Amino acid sequence: MRRMFGMMVLAGMLAMGSYPLQVSADTSVEQALFSAYQTMLGSRCATETLSRDEKGRQTRTQTEFDTLDRIRVSNDQVSFVILPEGTWMRSGDGEWMQPPIDMSAMFKALLPMTINEVRSGTRNIKDEGMKAVDGAELRAISYDLSTTIMGITVNSHVTAYLDEAGRIVRSESDGEAKGRKTHVVQTIRYDDSIRITAPK
Repeated sequence: MRRMFGMMVLAGMLAMGSYPLQVSADTSVEQALFSAYQTMLGSRCATETLSRDEKGRQTRTQTEFDTLDRIRVSNDQVSFVILPEGTWMRSGDGEWMQPPIDMSAMFKALLPMTINEVRSGTRNIKDEGMKAVDGAELRAISYDLSTTIMGITVNSHVTAYLDEAGRIVRSESDGEAKGRKTHVVQTIRYDDSIRITAPK
């Protein structure tokens, strides 16, 4: 179960690109990227992450953020609610239960909590110009990252797509870890009505 939860989070983190950074970009591009991440870190939002490995196997994960301390993560098999007061999980449509292992600390260890953590290792930031994506004109910014997640070294190339308000609404990444390649697409929806509480 710990491994399944870790891989769900890993897929999302690959797409978000929230890892270490050595800056060598035009200041305006760098500023736009990190301002967008600052907005995302402070917003209620929902993400949908589609991860496909080199064998064509796909995993779809939905994550909702009330705050960075109040999170709901789910896929077709299992769901988690992670709160300061504890963690709950359920399989499919089954009953919610609190697992014997508290997974909240593990999840939070994978999330950037400040913009400095987001900055700490990204490199090769590049403005890719305006791109048409699903009928919308979005600003694309690409960058490379190399980091270690749960003891695994991950190298990725990420493209973040910003809307007119300067918010990241989509990201795509191609990553490699332990010789395995993964393509990840994540869409981000900002929704101030999101509230996450303990299951009843």
